[in-house]
Amino acid sequence: MGKARVLEKATEIGYSFPTDEGQINRLYSAHLCRAALLEVAGAQDVDYDTVLVISGHATAFAYHPQRYQPLYATPDPQEVVDDRLASATGFRFERPESPQSAEDAWRYICYSVDMGKPVHGSWLDDVVFLGYEDHAEPSARRLLVRGGWNVQQWWDWEMFEKWQAEFGAMERIGEACSRVPVSKTLREVIAAMVRCADDDPRAHVRYLDHASYGLQGLKRFAEDIEDRTMDPDHWHAGWLGGHCVYRQIAGRDIAARYLERHLADFPETARAHIREAAALFHRAADAWTEWGHWLGTESGVTDVEDIRLLWLQPTRRRGGGAAIRTALRWETEAVRHLKLALARFGTP
Repeated sequence: MGKARVLEKATEIGYSFPTDEGQINRLYSAHLCRAALLEVAGAQDVDYDTVLVISGHATAFAYHPQRYQPLYATPDPQEVVDDRLASATGFRFERPESPQSAEDAWRYICYSVDMGKPVHGSWLDDVVFLGYEDHAEPSARRLLVRGGWNVQQWWDWEMFEKWQAEFGAMERIGEACSRVPVSKTLREVIAAMVRCADDDPRAHVRYLDHASYGLQGLKRFAEDIEDRTMDPDHWHAGWLGGHCVYRQIAGRDIAARYLERHLADFPETARAHIREAAALFHRAADAWTEWGHWLGTESGVTDVEDIRLLWLQPTRRRGGGAAIRTALRWETEAVRHLKLALARFGTP
C-alpha cells in the first residue's frame, strides 16, 4: 500500500450521520454533506437546519405523481443558493471541471484530502469522501466514504469507477469570504420562502416545469389523494414509500425553529409576523403528521406494499387529503405573515 490519509474530524462528523431509514427519509443528503464540509472548515453556527433553510428547501414543495427529480433541485438556481450560503457562512464551495476519468477524480479527492478538505460527491443520495488509501495498482485503491443509505465504508476501485461514470460531480470548500449581516440573510431567506410558495422558480425551468410547486403543488397533491379514480399505481413508489413526502415536509418544523432562533435579528416591527409564521409552520408540521397516520409510516406500516394497501382504502384517502388541506391552510397563512414581515424590512 502507498500513501494513506484519513481526515479524523470529518470522520467523526460522518459517524453522526443518521443510519435509520426513517431519519434518512427526512433529510436531503446534499445539504447534510454540505453542512459537514462547513463544520470541518470551521463555519460558526452552521448545521443541517441552517443549510436547509438557506437553500430554500425547508418550506418548498414539488409534486408530480410519477417523478421525484424536481424535489431535489433547489428552488432558486444553484448559483443563487451558493451565493446566499457563502454570504451567510463565510465560505464558498468550489467545483472542479467535470473529471474525464476516474483517475482524474481520484487525484482531485486525494489532493483535497491532503489539504484537509473532505469532498462532497453527488449520488442518488450524496456522500462525503473522508480519506483514501493509494496504491500503484488502481484496482487496490480505496476511498473512505460516508453518506447515502450506507454506513461509513471503504469503496473499492470498482465502486468508485462506477460512481464516477454515472455521477462524478464533486465540490469542496473553497476560499473564505466576507459574511453579510444576519438581517440581510434573513431578508433573502424570507423572500425565498414567499417566492417558493407563490411562484417557485423551478416551474419556469424547462426540464422541471412538468411538476406543480409551492401552495399549488400542495393543492394538487390533496386533489389527487382525494380522487378515488386514481389507484396507488398513479404514484411513483417514492411517493407511496414516503421519501418524496417526508424529505420535503420535515422542513416545516425546521423552518419554524430557524425563525424562532433568529427572532431578535428581525426588525422589531416584523417580529410579531415572524413569530406567527413560525407557529403556523409548526401547525402545518402537525397536520403532516396527521397525514402520516392516514397514509404514511406513522400508521405503523413501513413496507411499501403494505402502505400501498392503505392507499387503496377510501377512508384513509379522505383522511389523508383532509390533512394535506389543513397543512395547506396553515402554510398559506404562514406565507401571508411572511409577506407582511418582508414589507417591514424596507428596500434592500
